[in-house]
Amino acid sequence: MTDLGSWLGERRPPAPSELAAEVATGLGQGEPFASLLSASGRRLDEARARPGRVRDSAFSLLAADALITYACEAALESDDPEGSLRRIVEVGFDR
Repeated sequence: MTDLGSWLGERRPPAPSELAAEVATGLGQGEPFASLLSASGRRLDEARARPGRVRDSAFSLLAADALITYACEAALESDDPEGSLRRIVEVGFDR
């Protein structure tokens, strides 16, 4: 698989610019699946740290949703799609 920046740039249709900026916040470089899964957890934790009707929490939650969706896409392109998708579910339930 390719690096994360290139992989995200290949997604069609592209994310709206505001969401793309939120998704890119805190992303490192590396293998897409692991990087996206890790980043989605961090963004979800950010949203959970500010409960209630807080606009920043909403942006973090939307970014977490987009990241987990991308992680699912990356999982399907991995060498072990079933195992990768299982890992997403396991990580989600550990939170």
